[in-house]
Amino acid sequence: MTTPLISLYDVHKSFGETEVLKGISLDVGQGDVVCIIGPSGSGKSTILRCINALVPINSGSIRVGEFQVHQLRTEREKIPLRRMVSMVFQQYNLFPHRTALENVMMAPIHVLKQDPQEVKERAYGLLAKVRLQGKEKNYPGELSGGQQQRVAIARSLAMKP
Repeated sequence: MTTPLISLYDVHKSFGETEVLKGISLDVGQGDVVCIIGPSGSGKSTILRCINALVPINSGSIRVGEFQVHQLRTEREKIPLRRMVSMVFQQYNLFPHRTALENVMMAPIHVLKQDPQEVKERAYGLLAKVRLQGKEKNYPGELSGGQQQRVAIARSLAMKP
């Protein structure tokens, strides 16, 4: 059997007195498609945030590729993981005072330190892929919810996860 790409073992996470994740174990192989379903507040987003080191776990272990996520302490240690794992947030988290194009370009320029002109060309291409050509100069407030979601998807893909 091949080594899973993502592995969670006996993961526990509490917020105050509320235990949200109770001994979650899961293996995901490369190319696997996994659906995490459950009612609102059941911990679906928390699992994803823990995998991406946005939320620390209380106990257990999480491995993504070569990264022991539960052992990453500083933001600097988390950067290589976040280059590999990307997510689109439920609320999209777009910068309201930046255009669609600028939202897609920000992380590759500021986090990955990539050439702005190359990033701009790639951002135009990604926005076209999500069918937003002609909307590059629009601000999030000028876009529909579905269009905002597609900007968030393009922004996620701009990091080349």
